Amino acid sequence: MCDSLVQHVSSKDSLAYFAHRDTPGNRFATLVTPLELCVTTPPKPQERHALIKPGMQVSAIRRRGGHLECIKVRWGWSPIWSVGTMPPLTHLPLHLVMRSKVFDPIKHEGRVLVAVEGWYESQPPASPSQAQQLTYTTDRQSTPIFLAALAQASETPFGCDGLALVTYGDIASQQQRVLAFSAEDALDWLAPELGWEQAQRLAARLNGAQPPLEPAVTAQRPAQRL
Repeated sequence: MCDSLVQHVSSKDSLAYFAHRDTPGNRFATLVTPLELCVTTPPKPQERHALIKPGMQVSAIRRRGGHLECIKVRWGWSPIWSVGTMPPLTHLPLHLVMRSKVFDPIKHEGRVLVAVEGWYESQPPASPSQAQQLTYTTDRQSTPIFLAALAQASETPFGCDGLALVTYGDIASQQQRVLAFSAEDALDWLAPELGWEQAQRLAARLNGAQPPLEPAVTAQRPAQRL
């Protein structure tokens, strides 16, 4: 699961990029490259920008009334039916979101994109005596990565507002990873007509396009804010 995000990518810049290309007959220029994720050496402290952990504000992009807009929302969503009984949700599996009626309102109105430089994930130790390790995932091309997410962001914010990243993977083994897009594919997640079958095909296409991740770990947990 994603432990923290590195977001120095400007959502406003991403919004301008999408707005220019999200028009009939002008989808994306040939300069857009496929997403090529790799696990690499974590950035040095002085190179990290805007490290975001659950409970902090994150910038996201959503579609409203046919237009794209930027919103700020807390990472961690508390559905009205879970307030006071469970901690805020930071991740939600794609199959659960798209197939359960419980999530109907947010899966139709709350699909958003989070533009990031990369993210950290906790890895279980190889043995009980070893410390927990983190991996850092970024793009080989040093281009923005767009993570699929769900967000409740009311005009008048209240306790339920928040954002949860969407994950996908092997349901049986519970091996889940964040649903990450290049700019070329990102707007498919915001398509109003997206349903379970379309979401499955989208995740399958991304899964097949990703090369094996290169192993690199760090035992040092990143600081909360630099």
